[in-house]
Amino acid sequence: MGLRLKQHLPEAILYSKPAFAQITKQAGQTTGIIPIEVPLKELVQDEFKASDLMIFIMATGIVVRMIAPHLQHKGKDPGILVMDEDGRNIISLLSGHLGGANEWTRRLATLLEANPVITTASDVRGLLSVDLFAEENNCGFEDWEGAKKVTAHLINGGTVGVFSEVTLKTLPQGYEQVSRRNELMEYAFGIVVAHERTNNQKDINIIVQLFPKNIVVGIGCRRDTPTDVILEEIQHTFQDQNLSTSSIVKFVTVDVKQDEVGLQEVAQSFKVPLEVIQRQRIKEVEEQFETSVFVRKTIGVGAVSGPCAYLGSNRGRLILEKRKNRGITLSIAEMVIECNKG
Repeated sequence: MGLRLKQHLPEAILYSKPAFAQITKQAGQTTGIIPIEVPLKELVQDEFKASDLMIFIMATGIVVRMIAPHLQHKGKDPGILVMDEDGRNIISLLSGHLGGANEWTRRLATLLEANPVITTASDVRGLLSVDLFAEENNCGFEDWEGAKKVTAHLINGGTVGVFSEVTLKTLPQGYEQVSRRNELMEYAFGIVVAHERTNNQKDINIIVQLFPKNIVVGIGCRRDTPTDVILEEIQHTFQDQNLSTSSIVKFVTVDVKQDEVGLQEVAQSFKVPLEVIQRQRIKEVEEQFETSVFVRKTIGVGAVSGPCAYLGSNRGRLILEKRKNRGITLSIAEMVIECNKG
């Protein structure tokens, strides 16, 4: 069964018992098969942190005991699927929505002609949960408890009002879009899609805000600036601007800073790319920004974060032209794309 899966998932790593790995090696089927040489719980611990999706071909009870110590949050845990050895049933066990386990269960069940087992209430009833609604519209959010309550309201047959400052890709069953924010007062549960943080209205029982993922951060820093210092400055800057870091779609810096470890690790922590802009491109637009004689003397251009945010956002609107503190310079721009096209 593992080899059948491997045919459909060629980039996946297939772990197996050493005896099976030896048999397949003798048969000439060795591509991507790694024998398990350590206790299974150690392997699961390592892969749980590193993987986006894990598929177990074994009893569900064993899997539950193996992954239980490593569970963190539905927004962080990988998708977990469980299959029987004959491939008759595929179970979406963990992170069905954001982890993609439900979608992978359906996909693999079709490929293997197996029975998909999905128990998520919203899926069973054909409804789109708030987290999937956010994902389909390329938005992030922070209020997990509120999202759960809104989804529960949908499952119970309720309707949710939606006010959005951006064009939405999808508006599924149970969601009703309004043209003005104050119209949400007519709903017990509401959703606001906007960059700037909004305060909950007393007339609404529950309101969840989604943040469009189209914010670009231009960034520069002194050599060897610690990662935690850069992260602190980003958080403080976004708080001061009344923005959410959930909106960040990428970081952008100048070519001479592309090997800066702190910048690389910051991008990794947000799970977004670090884009690099060549200095020649910056020279073409830097006259639009405040420049520094020292910076120009050091790297050949007079500004970094502003031009990087501007160019990286496809010449979008600058929300923050520049903030400099602790040797870190930040600029924020809104990317010139609709939130559903990211």
